[in-house]
Amino acid sequence: MSLREIFRITRQTRILLIVLALISLTGFTVAYFYYGERRRAEDPRVMPARTKLAEYDRLISRREYAAALQLLDTVYRMYQRTPGYRGSYEFGVIFNNRGSAYLSMALYDSALTVEEKNQLFTLAEEQIMQGIKCYEKWIDSAGAMSREQIRVRITPFFDAHDSRLKGMNITRIIRKRTDDIVNAQVETPRRLSVSYTNLGVLQRHQYRQEEAVQSYIEAIKLWKDNFTARNNLNVLMGKPPEDRSFIDKLFPPKRL
Repeated sequence: MSLREIFRITRQTRILLIVLALISLTGFTVAYFYYGERRRAEDPRVMPARTKLAEYDRLISRREYAAALQLLDTVYRMYQRTPGYRGSYEFGVIFNNRGSAYLSMALYDSALTVEEKNQLFTLAEEQIMQGIKCYEKWIDSAGAMSREQIRVRITPFFDAHDSRLKGMNITRIIRKRTDDIVNAQVETPRRLSVSYTNLGVLQRHQYRQEEAVQSYIEAIKLWKDNFTARNNLNVLMGKPPEDRSFIDKLFPPKRL
């Protein structure tokens, strides 16, 4: 068989390649405009804060804890000075992330003295508890609101005279913020579950086993598929850890 015959492309193959190329191009175009539209709908007053929060995970993965904590302080100030965000679920995220950073430092920095570890555990617990209070308060106040109630509540905070909103489509921004809060009504109990899990980890390493058990139980009540809490509780109760099925790992419980 000659090289020409080997590399000969049939008419059907050419059609298939063209169709696949068109599908890929269409998908790319739709994604480009969809995410571009969503980005333009973001509140520009807190967009830098959201970008920095995304950077937090990268810093933690590299164990750059000081930089991560400094970044969270900046994010905190950004949200604090933006109308309509005080007391929102984002502060729970900030507090819990601070607590996670201090907890990671205490657990993984082998150069620390016992006293230094205990100081970090104390700081971690303070921040985690702050996050828990913030989440619980937010759930009580906004967790059951309808989309329309949310829209009415937040609209006064988007003042057209605010220089940071000048020239922006405020209606679109309000709609996007409403969507974020509706999504948070589902996600915040799970975030709260993670906070209780972190608290349980801290308590367990301080040999406060009974408190750790209660924290893990609370975490599981909030989110039954929190396998970290379930396995930590199993260890404390002398049971073998659960092994998530292959299907569960591929398709975790639905999240918005």
